[in-house]
Order: sequence, then C-alpha cells, then structure tokens
Amino acid sequence: MQPPAERFQGQSAEEQLRKLAMVVEQSPSSIIITNTEPTIEYVNQAFLDATGYSADEVIGKNPSILNQGLTSPETYADLWATLARGEIWKGEFRNTRKDGTPYLEMATIAPIRESDGEITHYVAIKSDITDLRRSQSRVHELANYDDLTGLANRSSLTVCVEQAAASCRQSGRYGMLIVLDVDGFKTINDRHGYQSGDELLKSIADRLKEMLDDGAAIGRIGGNRFAIVVENLSRKRDRAIAQAHDLTEFIHDELKSPHHIVLARHPIRLSNTMGAALITPLTEQAQRLLNQAEIALQRAREDARNSWCFFNPAMQSLIESQSELEGELHKALEKDQLALFCQSQFDADGRLTGAEGMVRWRHSERGDISPEQFIPLAEETGQILPIGAWVLEAACSKLQEWSQNPLTADLQLAVNVSARQFHQPNFLQILLEALYRFDISPGRLKLELTETVVLKDIEQTEQRMLAIRDLGIGLALDDFGTGFSSLSYLKNLPFDTLKIDRSFVSDMVSTQSSAAIVQATIAMGHALGLTVIAEGVESHEEWNMLKQFDCDAFQGYLFARPQAADQWMPTHFQVQESIQNPRSG
Repeated sequence: MQPPAERFQGQSAEEQLRKLAMVVEQSPSSIIITNTEPTIEYVNQAFLDATGYSADEVIGKNPSILNQGLTSPETYADLWATLARGEIWKGEFRNTRKDGTPYLEMATIAPIRESDGEITHYVAIKSDITDLRRSQSRVHELANYDDLTGLANRSSLTVCVEQAAASCRQSGRYGMLIVLDVDGFKTINDRHGYQSGDELLKSIADRLKEMLDDGAAIGRIGGNRFAIVVENLSRKRDRAIAQAHDLTEFIHDELKSPHHIVLARHPIRLSNTMGAALITPLTEQAQRLLNQAEIALQRAREDARNSWCFFNPAMQSLIESQSELEGELHKALEKDQLALFCQSQFDADGRLTGAEGMVRWRHSERGDISPEQFIPLAEETGQILPIGAWVLEAACSKLQEWSQNPLTADLQLAVNVSARQFHQPNFLQILLEALYRFDISPGRLKLELTETVVLKDIEQTEQRMLAIRDLGIGLALDDFGTGFSSLSYLKNLPFDTLKIDRSFVSDMVSTQSSAAIVQATIAMGHALGLTVIAEGVESHEEWNMLKQFDCDAFQGYLFARPQAADQWMPTHFQVQESIQNPRSG
C-alpha cells in the first residue's frame, strides 16, 4: 500500500509533506500523536482550542493530563487491550479542560507502524460531542416525561403497562391499571386561571406519589388525565379484585380532599372519574389493557361523574364490534375496498418535494373507516402484511405513473412500513421485485419506520436498514418523540429523515414543553445530518415557528389534505391569508 504522501500525483516530496501537515494542523477534529510510553509528541490547533492548553504545556506529557477520574477504568482497560492487539479503538472519554470544565469526546485511536510492522506511535482523532449528548438527553427527557409534573407521559406509561403484564405472567400475581380524569378541569382553569390549573395538576401528581408506594408507576397521559399501574396484588383472582377495588376507592376519595394552591383565592375541591382494569397473569397486550381501562372510564362517565368503574365482561360489546370489524377487514382487499391517498410535502419556500402515501378503507356500507381504527386491528391480527404489500405495490405503481410527467418525475413518495412487514424474512426480496417490476428509481421511494420497527431486533434492523439504503431507498424515522426510551441507536442507524409527530406540532404554540421538544429535535436532527420534516402543520403560526426553528420540510392541512392518489395534482403551496381554519371545508 502506498504511503499517504505518495498519493499526491505529480508533486514533490516536500510539497506532499507540506500539504499533509496542513491537513492535520487545520483539521476541525483534535489530533494527538503519542509514542508508545505514551508521551504526547504532537497536538494540532483544534486540540489546543478544545482543551485550553498551550502546546508547551502538553508536549512531553502523558495524555492522562486530561483525565480527572471521570472516565471509567474499564474504558482505559479496553483501550489498551485493543491497542495491544494492534487494533483500532473507538470510544468515549469524559475529559477535563485546563479551566476545570468537563467535556465529552468521541475518540478513535489507532497504532502507527513502521514498514516492518513494529508499532512506534499512536494517533488519536477526537471530537467534542458534549452538546450533542446534552441535546439527546434533553429530547429523551421531554419525549418520555411530562414537563409539568415530572410523571411518565403516555408512551412511557404504556411501557410500564407492558412491563407489569410481563411481571404478572412471570409471578402469577395480579395487577391493575387505573385511568383517571379530573372532572370539570376547564371550569377550574376559567375560574382560577391557567397557572392555578397547572399547580393543581402538580398537586394531584404529588398526592398520587404520596399515597402509592415506589412499586407503582404513575403517568400523566393527557391534559387532565392520569394513569396508575400497580403490581403485586394477590395470586387469587377474587382477593386481587377486592384489593383493586379498595385501592381504587382510596385514591378516588383522597384526591377529593382540598388542594391548597397559592394563586387560587381559596382551596380547590375537585371530583374525579376513574376506570380500572385488572392485569392478569394471562394479559398479553398493553394497548388492550389501556383500552379496557378507557372503556371503564367512559362507562363511569356515562353513569355519573365523580365515580369509578371497573372493567367487566358486560362492557364487551365494544370489543365484539371490533371483532366484527376484524372479519370485514379480511375481505377488504378481496373486495377492492382499499385506496391509496397522497398528502403533499413542501419545503420552507412552499415548493412541492413529494408526498406521503396513506391507505384508506372505503367500506361499501360503513363508509370511510379511519386508519386509526383499522390499522391497529390489522397489526394485531396479522392483516397488516397483505395490506402493507398492497400499499407498497400501489406506491410503486404511482411512482411509475409520475415518472411519465415532467412535473412529478423527480418527486418522492413515502409509505409507512409496520414492524411485522419490515421483519419478514423476504422483505428485501419484496422490495427488489417491486422496484424491478415497476422500473422506478429507488431514490424516489422512502420507507417510514417507527420506534416499534427499530427496537424489535436492533442488530437485524441495522443490517436490513443498511441493505435498504444500499438499494438507494430513503429511510425516515416516523412519529419521533412519542415513544423513545433511548436515543443511543439513532446516530448508528442509516436514517436520512426525521419526522416530528403531529402531537408536538399541534401543541407547540400554546405549550412551552412541546415547543422545546420540536426545537431540540430539529437541532439534534441537523447535528446528525438528517432532514427534519414536521407533520400535522395546520396554521401559519405553527409554520412560522417551525421555520424559525430551521425545520426543513412540512406536511399538514395548512398545505394540503390527503387526496385520492388518482386525483392528486402537483401544486406549490401559496401563502393565503384567508386560510383561518385548515380543518374546515
């Protein structure tokens, strides 16, 4: 293999070495060269800027001058074991600058060999990732916890329900889930002010934490809605039901005691309505359990507010209705009832960049059935596989049609891919066959994946995503911010696009925490080299705020409603001051 200097064509050795020296010295990454002692023999300007030391202060010193005990001994043991094998080491250091401030570095350290193979030096290339980690941590916190009360949010609470169900299956004990609404919360806000309303929510959260032990999980899953997960009830069903009833009644009564809010003119007394469901050793799905508790809450609301209700088989009519829908879903493809809709996507200047393809169920008797109603059902029953295959086929067919029109020939079309669909053993083959059959450019197709897809099998997911990327197909992380328990894998997976969930976009104008999530997400996405698109943009105010945050692309009712693919037309978005309510019309 040629030495680096000899790869500069037609230049003298002196000129080659000068250029190499300039590259190293002016590199934005810190570069340190040590001998095998190790003693520092060279540092570039980026190292001096990052650490605050001068060259005279570090040349001849051990690199441990930066280590003030913040990096674990295990990290250094792994480093030296790797280098001793003559291999390249990659990892992170928690180092300290000259002024005492800590910082986090991503480092790659490699041995330098003479022509005979003997290792004489080591070279380290390091980048300061302090701000990136801080952004990741903040986004994780905002995405998983309620900013007002500090309780788990809905996505985190769902994970708690899953964990409780798994624990009950293992131990044979019962548990319970409670969903709780504060009655008349709007009236409380109107009477005492929104700040008092916020303080009341914090007071409720504090009281719930006081009355429940550490084994219970508590979440705020909506504006004035809370949820509680309790484990370790009795192994005997009748006894567990009695315990659950007693605890539900205790919580219901305790929350009715006056709440002393500083800004309110007098103590606030509130009523609450609760729905509860039993977690059994046979419980399989968290979402089904949440649905049962929500059904019980709705029944309590219908019977009389300021009460509570336990889910029981008498409420099964809703589930039976869903079962009937499931049977009809099996026939939807057979009866040609599915349709592809397209919702346009735009850049910051209102230029059309592509669209998201969405499936709609146009039932002959029930009319249009919302995807929110049938997609979870399809996921649960396995029908998502033929439906997903149909959507992919319809999208590729539409891209083939677009390629014949100069106005649409360069546009992208994105489609959602479910976890079951993505993890099919033959999914790559299905993609290849679709691309070949419709003769479309892979770069015009984008697959949108959710956290459910990514976390199922992280190693297999990464390999499959890399293979998809190698085909030229784009990959977007969908519904970002609604369910992330960890962001550590985000930088390692080959996404090119990040989609901010509509729930944060719709709340960001009125809710500071949602605005913070959106702004931090955009900044982190850009730091990772990703394009960021916001979903559910419905007002000029939202659009302007997103543009201030440097969001790259937009999708929502403000710009365009989903249209049947055979009626969809390429148009650029024109700002119209007359648009007041994008949901109307």
